[in-house]
Amino acid sequence: MTRPSSPSTWRRAALACACALALSGCGRDAPGGRTAAAPMPPPRPDCSVTLEGDSIMFDGGAALLMRLRPAYAVVDNSVAGSTATLRATAFPRVRLTTRFVVLQRGINDAMRGWQIEYPLRTMVGLAQAEGRGVVLTGLTRQAPGHPIALRDAHDATMRRVAAETGALFADWGSVAADPADIQADGLHPRPPYTARLIARLVEVLDTAAPECAARGH
Repeated sequence: MTRPSSPSTWRRAALACACALALSGCGRDAPGGRTAAAPMPPPRPDCSVTLEGDSIMFDGGAALLMRLRPAYAVVDNSVAGSTATLRATAFPRVRLTTRFVVLQRGINDAMRGWQIEYPLRTMVGLAQAEGRGVVLTGLTRQAPGHPIALRDAHDATMRRVAAETGALFADWGSVAADPADIQADGLHPRPPYTARLIARLVEVLDTAAPECAARGH
């Protein structure tokens, strides 16, 4: 005569049966009885940019960029009246966190007669050493009757530094500059001109990071 099982034996048998059924059910989802792993979502693209500029960028540039490309997280380090020369001395201590760094300074250097090649190369080199994409904007246009002696030379320097370092060049000097779109001081853009400048910057960023452009539409 078979001896009846104890309650603890029944519980162990029931638990084993439940585990077997669970494993069997899961095994039907994949060949060979293995559990099928859920697909991983695609990684979120890095759409981030630091703006290093003077009053031309500071006066609404960040807001315009974010409006045109909402995918971008923007760090705005622009300061009215700032120069590339002085910023380069502090740049080694700047904590960069973004995929792109936009360098816009240079007009104030030109007005002071300061050269910008060494400061530009310093900042470009530091950013690229961290694996960040760099965009040099080039220099804006001024109203007739308000020439800046070194403006064209500095713009050419920015273009050359971009070509020699592999940085991107936005060529702001080629953006249409209607005299009516420049303030009475002959230097600062009015909103329509600023909008065209930022639109050109966005075109360059779109080329470098099309996945961020798509997320902005």
